[in-house]
Amino acid sequence: ITGPLDYEDVKYYEVTVEGKDGGGLSAHTKVHIGVIDVNDNAPSLTLLPIVNPVPEDSVPSTVVAVINVRDRDSGVNGEVTCKLNGDLPFKLEASSESTYKLVIENSLDREEVSAYNITITATDRGSPALSSRADLVLEVSDVNDNAPVFEEAAYSAYVPENNAAGEPVLRVSARDADAGANGRVSYALAGGGADAAFVSVRAETGELYAQRSFDYERCREFAVEVRARDGGTPARSA
Repeated sequence: ITGPLDYEDVKYYEVTVEGKDGGGLSAHTKVHIGVIDVNDNAPSLTLLPIVNPVPEDSVPSTVVAVINVRDRDSGVNGEVTCKLNGDLPFKLEASSESTYKLVIENSLDREEVSAYNITITATDRGSPALSSRADLVLEVSDVNDNAPVFEEAAYSAYVPENNAAGEPVLRVSARDADAGANGRVSYALAGGGADAAFVSVRAETGELYAQRSFDYERCREFAVEVRARDGGTPARSA
């Protein structure tokens, strides 16, 4: 051998050898040399995202990425298996010897996990085995699956009579676990009736203000209902 051999480049050599004696007579023979593969190539992975970000209401079996695997070695040295690292709501499904699908296995919830760091490892069957990995950050996009929730089930306020119109009464507050417009809460008085004329509510903040001066001798208490509504489509309210 006068130089490096690479099975993946040249698998077979044929050389002609000449034998010649001192009298000028010669003979020829062919030498056939086969190169034996060794496991000197790690698998290569190509990861192609199909959906990213993926909506949190995506159903199980939804395909989010395709993985193509290749190993330049031959035989068992080129046989590759893929696995998903960690406890994730996804799984790998083999489409062929060289292609896998990354699919959703369990339901997603953006409010619990908004992104997943996914690592896929490909390992060949050589001895010793060689492996490589590919990483994917999969974002989970929000859908409007949460209604606003008030911090208290009921609010009480005490206001002195003879107050000035426009004075603050109290502030109600609701939180929505969704993101963006889905989690943006606005407030309004719900229903009608005479009591609704006593106060107004600021849509952006939930602050209630007196609409008139109160008279204890005429009205000792009243009740109104405030509705919190998010900006999703369709909107949710409480």
